Amino acid sequence: MFDELRGAVKRILQQSQAPKSLPQIRKELAGSFHISSKDLGALLDEMTTIGEIFSWPQKKFWDRDPRTVLPDLILTFMAKSQVATASKIKTNLKLPLEMVQTALNELVDGGRLHLWQPGKAPYFCLSEPRKTALETILTALAAGPLTEKELIAWVRKRLPGYQGNDLNEHLSYSKQVYEYPKYGKIKTKYGLKPPEPGPYLVKAIQEIATVQRLLAPFQISREAIHDALGRELGLEPKTRGLAKDQSKAETAPHEAEALLLKTMTRLQPPGQRRALVSIRELRRSVELAKSVFDHIVLSLAIQGRVALHHHDFPSSLSPNERDELVRDEQGTYYVGIVPKETP
Repeated sequence: MFDELRGAVKRILQQSQAPKSLPQIRKELAGSFHISSKDLGALLDEMTTIGEIFSWPQKKFWDRDPRTVLPDLILTFMAKSQVATASKIKTNLKLPLEMVQTALNELVDGGRLHLWQPGKAPYFCLSEPRKTALETILTALAAGPLTEKELIAWVRKRLPGYQGNDLNEHLSYSKQVYEYPKYGKIKTKYGLKPPEPGPYLVKAIQEIATVQRLLAPFQISREAIHDALGRELGLEPKTRGLAKDQSKAETAPHEAEALLLKTMTRLQPPGQRRALVSIRELRRSVELAKSVFDHIVLSLAIQGRVALHHHDFPSSLSPNERDELVRDEQGTYYVGIVPKETP
């Protein structure tokens, strides 16, 4: 009877995904054993003393040693959090801060966690701090170009205490980020693709409008001015452009999938197969019609071959900016895409 009771306690704790309190253990034993809280407490203390089970904080018991299990519990939590303080980890795991801090120090010493202190409070992260910051920057820019002030504000929401002085250093480690030149009233911005020429052509457009008004008495149309400008710039005739658009729409689905995956790999930094790729940048890098591109991206996601990152505030974008993203049937807009590991 006594040995059966001990065995039942062991089985309960072995099958449990977390430490259990005395009342919880007694409740699970109730169907097979009738034992008082006092007697069960004495048994649990005895089993703890001889090392059959282990005592956990908050008067709980488990078949796992907290000193052995705690590092893995912390790493599991950190896999869901970009950065976290010791206090936040302690609150999530419901364990004493001293115990958590000891395990954190061991993980940092062993290189399994990294300590980062951008401000007053120290933070822990799975990746090297510079890499963590750069990944956050790339995620921010996947939604579209941002000014330095906007970018720092976005990063600080994810990485509390982030210092603006570190931005240029972190950007210098990435070949994916473009710095858009300041021109007239246009502020310096950062993006994952080359800048759109439109904003830089304001003065040129004003000049063209002036020329149009000047030549209006001669029945010179805007289209004629546009064609003349194209010839001066050495642009292709429109017929070539139409043929190019037609070829985009005729691409077979399986060929389009292969093209997207190949282009995605090309846009990623060498050796970084899990790096996020901007939907806008990918769209501009392949010769596919919008409807075909959107369908293939969503199809790859349904197949589990890629993961999509959604835009937090699509309503803040202009209609043209939203049109560059991929939208599913639920109305979710996606700004980033990353290939999944194949089994």
